[in-house]
Amino acid sequence: MKTKFTFILACAALIAGCATEYQPHSSEGGYSEAAIETGVWRVKFAATPYTLQQQIQDFSLLRSAELTLQQGYSHFTLSAPDGKTIAQPGPDVVVRMFKQRPEEGVVQYDARSVCRQLGTHYDLTCRDRSQ
Repeated sequence: MKTKFTFILACAALIAGCATEYQPHSSEGGYSEAAIETGVWRVKFAATPYTLQQQIQDFSLLRSAELTLQQGYSHFTLSAPDGKTIAQPGPDVVVRMFKQRPEEGVVQYDARSVCRQLGTHYDLTCRDRSQ
C-alpha cells in the first residue's frame, strides 16, 4: 500500500512539473497577445497536455488583467475571437479594455482584483504600466 501511494505521489509531482507555467510563449507554452485596435487585444495561452483546464483559464484571465493594466486601463471584458460572448476564459480570447467600469449586464472584470486574487493563488505579481 505504501509503495502504491509513493508511486501515485511521484506521478503527480512529475505531471505537475510538466504543466505550463505563467510565462511569455516559448517551446513549453505560455501566453502571447496581439493588438487588434486601441483597447482591444487578442490573448492566447498555449499549454502542454499536462496543464489543467482550470489553470489555462486562470492564466488566460491573469494575462488579460495584466495586459489591461499595462495598457493603462482598469476594467475589461472577454469574448471569443468570433465575437460570441463567453461564460469563462479559454485559451484564445479577445480582451476589450475600459478606463472605468463598463455598463451593467456585461460580464466584466476589475483588472487589479483579478491580479490580486490569481496572483496570490499562483504566487505571481502582475506588472502594470508603472513597473
